This record gives sequence, structure tokens and C-alpha cells, in this order.
Amino acid sequence: MIRPLGCLRLNNGPIALPGSPTQAESYPFPVILEGVPGAWTENVTRGDRSVRDAYVESARRMEARGCAAVVTTCGFTSLFQADMAAAVSIPVASSSLLLVPFIRGLLPEGARIGILTYDATRLTDAHMEAAGWSPKEVAIAVDGAQGTESWEQMAEEQPELTVEMMNRDVGAAAERLIAKHPDIRALLFECTIFPIASDHVRARTGLPVYDYLTLARLTHEAAEAQNTATSTAARAAAE
Repeated sequence: MIRPLGCLRLNNGPIALPGSPTQAESYPFPVILEGVPGAWTENVTRGDRSVRDAYVESARRMEARGCAAVVTTCGFTSLFQADMAAAVSIPVASSSLLLVPFIRGLLPEGARIGILTYDATRLTDAHMEAAGWSPKEVAIAVDGAQGTESWEQMAEEQPELTVEMMNRDVGAAAERLIAKHPDIRALLFECTIFPIASDHVRARTGLPVYDYLTLARLTHEAAEAQNTATSTAARAAAE
């Protein structure tokens, strides 16, 4: 039986669009979605550390429910990566920012990674360092959806987003970033809502796009492969 992925979500209302992290159909495997007490777009993206313990306890509940691994629906929770990982025995992937070292290894010398975030004015060096790397050591450029209609809606208690809105705002941010930094060779979406626009941005820019769903698939596949290998070895030892 395939174990589910535990997804710790913000309490803003679910977004019923393809690619949304709150839609079970966005995942090629079972998923359990659970709201984290006190966690909303506005306070988590502003670095509110008072919800750290709630994230830790939620991760523990996901492990107790038999999840293969844990992810979250806000990349700004990289601030809690170490605490959550230390609290459970299953893999924890709090943010797509964790993918930066991997992406950097795929690119030629001198290439830059473009990071698109919910709000570039709120993403700090601390978020990146908590994900295991420093912007002083990796060539990146950052922009976001701040000030757009999508940005405003994502902060609402019940967001009213459309695919067209996301394609327009995320696509424009991507083009703006690439125009400023033509050495960008790959894009990383910090915001977990941005996968709604991932295919549009891939077609629009011609660049590979790594996002929350990339992270979720990688994390779950690795955790399940380990579980399968362990089970197979145990059966072989018992024979």
C-alpha cells in the first residue's frame, strides 16, 4: 500500500484549480491535508515564529497517521525546517527553497537561478539559510507577485484566484526577472500556489521550472522507495 504524503497547509481557504497544493488531484499519490493552527498567509510570510510549535506538532501527527513524508504549503516555513525534521523520523520538506543546491548542480558555471516568491520584500537570507544554503554562495535573483491581484487574493481568507490571473501575474514576474538577469537558466517557485502557472511559465520563457509539486513528488518517491526496500529486505530475512 502506498503511504500518503502529509501536507501541512495554511488555513486560507482551498484553491480549486489544477496545480493547487490544496487539491488532492495535484498529487500522483495519496495525500493528507491538515491545517496548522494559527498559520495564515499573512503571518507566516511575515516570519511569525510563534507558529513554530504548531508546525512541529502537526508534523508529529502526520507521522502518527502513517504518512511517508511531510511537506508544507508555504515556502516561508523553511524557518521551521530543522525543528520539524528533528521532531519526526520521516522526511520533512518544508520549502522548495531546499531544491536550490540540487538545481545549482544541474546548471553550467556562471548560470543563475531565478526565484519567484509570493512576496520578494518578505523573503530573507534567513529563509534561504534555513533551507541549507546561502545567497552569498549561490547565484540567484529574486522577484515576486507582490502588488498584483494574485498576491492580494492569496492573502484573503477565501482566495478567489483564476488560472488566467495566475498565468498573467506569475508570467509577468518571470519575464521581468529574466529581463534583468539574462543569465538565468532555471526558475524556482517558492510559492506553493505558483504551480498553477508552471506550465504557462515554462512555455512562455523556455526555461525549466521547479516548484512545490517537484519537491512533493521527489520527497514522496524517495520515502516510498526506502519503505519498499526496507520491507523487501525484511521479508527476505524472514524466509
